[in-house]
Amino acid sequence: MFHRKIMGFSETGRPVPERAGDTPESCFQVEQIIILPDAKYRKFRESGFLIRQAFLSDFNEKMWFDSETRCFHCVLVKGETGRDGVLAESEGYQYARYAAFVPDCSRLRTQDVPVCVKRTEKQKNIARNESAR
Repeated sequence: MFHRKIMGFSETGRPVPERAGDTPESCFQVEQIIILPDAKYRKFRESGFLIRQAFLSDFNEKMWFDSETRCFHCVLVKGETGRDGVLAESEGYQYARYAAFVPDCSRLRTQDVPVCVKRTEKQKNIARNESAR
């Protein structure tokens, strides 16, 4: 179920209760996978949906709702090591206007979906130093 304009999911990973504006279970297609450092993903999942997220802005063209087929074209946001994730659809905004919790991303068919790994500055510096050797 996609939730509209919520702050985030609880730390336990359970979706918020159904409320007005939420969509019934819907069709979705993952257009991009975004892997965040675990701490950044946890913060996003708990309270970052309505905050501007640069990593979502980068993929605005891959998120839309097809009203004819009632299908969300969305990105899958997940952490580096966890199994869960968040399906996000921004409707052109810079935040997750619609979001759905995925308890186990391995159950999704994503083998042909492009992956973008976002790194922390520390990870980027380590990678630069290793490539300079």
